[in-house]
Amino acid sequence: MRLKGYKNLLDIIDKRTGIEEYLMQNPEKVLKNPKQQPYFLGNKLDNNNRKIIMDKDEEGIITSYPNNELKTNKFAISRKTKYIPILKHKHEYIEIVYVLEGSFIQEINGRQIEMNKGDLCILDKNVVHSSLPLSDSDKVVNIILTPEFFDGIFMHLLSDDNYISNFIINSLYSKSKAQNFFIHHVEDDSVLKMILENLLLEYYSIEIKSSAAINGYLLILFTELSREITSNTGELIKHEQHKIKEKISTYIRNRYKDITLTEMADHFHFHPSYLSSLVKREFGKNFKDLLTDVRMSEASNLLKNTDMTIENIVFEVGYTNYSHFYKVFKKTYSMTPNQYKTSIINNRNLKAKY
Repeated sequence: MRLKGYKNLLDIIDKRTGIEEYLMQNPEKVLKNPKQQPYFLGNKLDNNNRKIIMDKDEEGIITSYPNNELKTNKFAISRKTKYIPILKHKHEYIEIVYVLEGSFIQEINGRQIEMNKGDLCILDKNVVHSSLPLSDSDKVVNIILTPEFFDGIFMHLLSDDNYISNFIINSLYSKSKAQNFFIHHVEDDSVLKMILENLLLEYYSIEIKSSAAINGYLLILFTELSREITSNTGELIKHEQHKIKEKISTYIRNRYKDITLTEMADHFHFHPSYLSSLVKREFGKNFKDLLTDVRMSEASNLLKNTDMTIENIVFEVGYTNYSHFYKVFKKTYSMTPNQYKTSIINNRNLKAKY
């Protein structure tokens, strides 16, 4: 049976779990020995009685991995457990934290943040975070999404040029050590809130819930979130991308001889597909054409200002095929390298004469 509305949803979500009943009856267990909280080190179950796969890294921080159910469904939603502090931990998946009612305090990458009703937080993979205990009136849900979730139906979203797309791509594919998170407030009368409510209503309508509908709501959620974030922070994003443009230009000028798109993507911690679209948007041409421009410019400088042979210049600017270099050079300057060199000499002699 489909849930009748938001109030009905809150009643279902807020039903106490076995862990919470235990903590209500035995509060001293948490106060005296919080490290033995059931969520992590006891029966290794979440508040929906699903098994949690966990391990500790070299720093002793707990890492949570997708279990078989999450691997199969590629997403899951659960309410955050009340009454207990959640220890420092991280996930091998993206987590969305949404405050339905009340407030709570969480620490992310060492920064303490108060989240209130309507606040939504997206946590990158492997962001270290923890939280203080939720009270009885606080209602907070976690939406978990695996990297595989974004394959297929979400790939067209990830190809868009916006803040959320960049965040997700870097979260899934980047080798950067600096994981990210961001917080956004969902207004009461916004489309975003309506989408979130419908998503939760669908998910918790156990008997008739549809994976297709949930996928649809999640797609619309990220699309609308992209619009709001880009609208609110558009100028900041443009400023940051302009700085990236300058860095890309410098990197190509310094590495034009042997650079590849993949290597440059690794350097800037971008997914190659995103970097490719960023180059196209910022420079008005693709990476290959941009690299060709830099190489031809350098070849021109060497022909003008050195006595290097053309054979050596070909190698110096990153070409291995002599004929290909000639073809590209002639297309760029409407003459062969030999003709270009001759024209430079003739111009110099003419200027010296007069």
